[in-house]
Amino acid sequence: MITTGGASLAAILSGLHEEVRRQFPARERDITGERRVYLNSAGGTLVAERSARAMEEAALRANAQDGAISSGERATAEIQARARRGAAAFLNAPSPDEISFHLSTSHALFNLSFAFRDLLARGDNLIVTRLDHAANVTPWESLWGEDRGLEVRECSVRRDGTLDLDHLAALVDRRTRLVAVTCASNGLGTVVPVEEVVQIARRHGDPEPPARTGRGRPARSRTRAGWRGALVVVDAVHHACHGPLDVRAMGCDFLAFSGYKLFGPMVGVLWGRKRWLDALRPYRVEANEDRTPVKYEQGTPNHAVLAGLSAAFDYLEALGGRVESAAAGLPELQAIALRLAGLYPSRERRRIKWAMSAVRDFELTLSKALLLGFAALARRGVQLHGIADEARAAERDPTFLFEVRGRTQMEIKRRLWEEGRIEVPDGNYYSLAVYRHLRSRRTVRASFAHYDGLDTARHFLDTLERIASG
Repeated sequence: MITTGGASLAAILSGLHEEVRRQFPARERDITGERRVYLNSAGGTLVAERSARAMEEAALRANAQDGAISSGERATAEIQARARRGAAAFLNAPSPDEISFHLSTSHALFNLSFAFRDLLARGDNLIVTRLDHAANVTPWESLWGEDRGLEVRECSVRRDGTLDLDHLAALVDRRTRLVAVTCASNGLGTVVPVEEVVQIARRHGDPEPPARTGRGRPARSRTRAGWRGALVVVDAVHHACHGPLDVRAMGCDFLAFSGYKLFGPMVGVLWGRKRWLDALRPYRVEANEDRTPVKYEQGTPNHAVLAGLSAAFDYLEALGGRVESAAAGLPELQAIALRLAGLYPSRERRRIKWAMSAVRDFELTLSKALLLGFAALARRGVQLHGIADEARAAERDPTFLFEVRGRTQMEIKRRLWEEGRIEVPDGNYYSLAVYRHLRSRRTVRASFAHYDGLDTARHFLDTLERIASG
């Protein structure tokens, strides 16, 4: 993980905060023109203006299909290529050819789970967790478990809302083929130490894919033998907007995130190690090329969406450039500057890491303030689930699941809106495992992003105090 810049990086982003807020036109007013305080970034972040403009331009002017002859065809092909390069840079992936695009992350993970159909054998097992969004549980339970009859094991959660790594280690054996884990819980906000999960998954070896036959299927002998060690599939949707991601440092095998939870459009992005992507056999229309990454993409790409995704990455790169320039004058950040320059010689990749490191440190100040506020509200019957200790704020993202004694979820949602114009979601947030683990239907989720500030946190806490008191 990248060393934190602490208060210095947070201060830099704080100094840029009004500029940041201007990038998000929907921050203060919704589509109807109604004033609001948007606290549902975990359900979908606000869209950066440059992303919306790029989608509009591509929708109006881009060709429906790409090609190599006319200028319009070539420009449309470049929209696809640029989006792959941007996603690879965001994740520090080795190659853009490891990036594929899907309707959503749920769609991406269903595609991925189906693609393993030639490689599974009776007696194999896989592991899901009680922290995960349903998108990284249901595909494995339904396609590996229900359809193929494999054992699906569930890793438990500790009382403080963190993943029980000791239980995970006890679950992994020589027939464990895959561990599906979140980067951070979209319910509790808990950040998972993915590097430690990978180490546990690799106890019995480093997985290598079987060779493919001339017909494109894995060789039968290798299929029966399986592979050593367990693959790790990471759902990074919730954490992508809160801190830097680096698939090389994490050591995972596959990772997915969504553009609409990263200041851009609705699109799922899947990264995987190319040797595994080449070996797998996903759904594929016959006319589509049998090559990575396009074999994972059913139908003609949505070029307007891909243009918007690239523009969201542009927003982060531009923000990172501002942060990097400001950091150059601060001696306490020189060690970080040297480290980032060594790890990411590409300017685009380095600037994205500067941006996301600053976002992480700035949001840490929000989390600490909110945790202190929740602690003060405990005597009024407000219960926060998950990590509640302000000293452990770095172990979580600024997503808070809470309940108020004697009040229903819908009552709290309605009063937050009526008394503070605060917009929060309702339901189970697709975090079914967390929902069942807590055994409560009264929970409310408030989630923050880097375009929020301490003023937003104070307004939320003051409104919640009035609700809890009266």
